[in-house]
This record gives sequence, structure tokens and C-alpha cells, in this order.
Amino acid sequence: RLAGQNEVTSLAQRLAAALAPLADALDTPSKRVAAPKLAEMQQAGVQWPDDFHPALLASHDGMVATFEGKGGRGALIQSIGEKDSTLFQLEGIDGEIHSATWDESGLLVVTSSGTLAECAGAAAGGKWACRQMSVERLPAGFKAVAVARQSTNLLRAVVAFEGEDSVVLMDQTQDGTWDPAGEVHVPVADGVRFELSWANAAQDLIISAADGSIIKRTISASGALKVVSVDHGINMAFHGACGMAGDRVAHLASESGAAPLLFVTSA
Repeated sequence: RLAGQNEVTSLAQRLAAALAPLADALDTPSKRVAAPKLAEMQQAGVQWPDDFHPALLASHDGMVATFEGKGGRGALIQSIGEKDSTLFQLEGIDGEIHSATWDESGLLVVTSSGTLAECAGAAAGGKWACRQMSVERLPAGFKAVAVARQSTNLLRAVVAFEGEDSVVLMDQTQDGTWDPAGEVHVPVADGVRFELSWANAAQDLIISAADGSIIKRTISASGALKVVSVDHGINMAFHGACGMAGDRVAHLASESGAAPLLFVTSA
């Protein structure tokens, strides 16, 4: 517990010295879009394997991988429009999966302890081999997190801490540590749980809230916002979301006790 508090305190001190134009630009009200564009969500109609209840998802090259938080089970959808999914097992993951990002190099996984793992390529033969990365563990005490590769091939993390209404950006250094890179306001109502994911090589931040709303925020001086209208239906529980090719977004939502349904924005 004390070690976790020290990590957060150290990060806060480093962040205070690093915050500058990025944070200012992103949090300036005049930079926000007054009338965000809305996108319609459509159910994909995917059939999950028996007793599979995904809560997280990631997409690359038209494929979608979904994951259960505990146990490392996942299911792969080869393309949107296909009804069948193929079950696989992540191997080498120690702990509960908190987030996943999929790019041309493979899958990046963050566990609940803040450790990072890399799973090269894609699932094959019902398995997806992973290994822990030699990068500094993310600070303890986060409620939402996501990590992605930037165009430089170094990592960028976004971390939300309990009791905060903004998220912290952190960039990997050449020696595998993390440097604060800015702070971004999260336009979600107080007390509403949310999840984070990256798209477009850590240029677009996707915020999926428990009330069903999804917000895509460009991490640039413009700080452009795009709100996705989510009309899944009443009495739904909302889970993770991820970006897809063509500026689309995929989202998981479920009715009480039922396996989650996959929704995707129209092309």
C-alpha cells in the first residue's frame, strides 16, 4: 500500500513539472467541438462460444479480439459481418487483464498490477503466446488504463486514477521508464465509471462510459471531440470499446445475466 502511494506521489511531482501546452490546449473550452458528430451503432450479431463473457476488446486490420478479464480467455472475429468467433487462450499473462491494444506488431496487455505484456502476431491454434515486457510498471491505484505504440515505436500510456476527473498521459523513455506527457480532461459525469483505449497509434483516445456514451478525443493541439451516440436499449450494462479501421468504433454491451453483444458504428 505504501509503495503504491509513493509511486503516485512521485508521478504527481513529475507530472507537475511536465504539464504544459498539450494539457492547456486539450482543456481549453474554446478548443472543444460545440456540436459533436453522432454515429449510429449497429449490432454485429456475433455468436460467442459457450460460457464466454467478454468485457474487453481490441481490433486490428478488420479483425476483433475480445477478452474476459480473468483467466486469459479470448475469442477472435475475423471480420465484422461474420457470425462465428474462435476461442483462444492468452498464455504467459500473470494477473487480471485491465486493457488490451492490438497493432501490426501484436497485442499489448496491461494487467491490474500495472505490468505490461506483449503477445506477438495473432492467435493461432487456439493459443496466443505472451511475454512480460521489460518496461517500468505503471503506477498503482489506477481505475482505467490503456497503452499503445506510437509512430516512434515507443509506448504511450493513459492512466485514470481514483478520485480524479482527468487522465494522465505518460510516454515511455528509451530506458523503459515513464515520463509524464500531459493531462486530459474526461468529459464524463461525476461518479460514472469509464474505460480507456487507444486508436490510430496513440493519437485518438476512446473513452467508453458506463452510461453507454463513447467519446473519441484526438490527442493534439486541437483536442477535437467526437461523441458516438449509443442507443443499445434499456437495462444494458456497458463494457469496453475500441477503435477500428475507417474511423469506426466497436463496443460491448449486455443485458442482465446475458453474454455481451457486440455493437459497431456504421461505416
